[in-house]
Amino acid sequence: MAADPTTMTDVKDVRTLMLNAERLGAPALALACQRRLYELAGVDVDDPIERRLWQAVAAHEESLHRQHGKARRASYTRRKIATKGAIATLTDWAMDTKVTPGFEALMANGHAEFTGEAVVVEYADHFPAEVVAAAKARLAEHAVKVPEPH
Repeated sequence: MAADPTTMTDVKDVRTLMLNAERLGAPALALACQRRLYELAGVDVDDPIERRLWQAVAAHEESLHRQHGKARRASYTRRKIATKGAIATLTDWAMDTKVTPGFEALMANGHAEFTGEAVVVEYADHFPAEVVAAAKARLAEHAVKVPEPH
């Protein structure tokens, strides 16, 4: 019986399982491993919005890793979060007239729930109405089912 990535807590073990699943042609297991890697990225963050933001960053960095064949950090994004904070970063992403490369990569890999826009909608009561509306519109433009707010 295959290991269950949803119960795993070691990133290295999840990544090994993911690579083995890909090598053995088990895409559903590989996808579950990817999701678990993203979830683990925010496990040590208390604030739920910031936790979800770090999960989105991890998802973007994983897409960069896949694109370039080696680990790549989203340095600009990390700097922005450090200087502006989670709410301002998510607001900027939602209000940007251009789609970010991270959004595009997450959409291409079937991980819409890890986009910054999804986080904004999920925690709509923490953002101005126009920011939430912009996030919903972007998700709708890409045929994404809008998540329920918390």
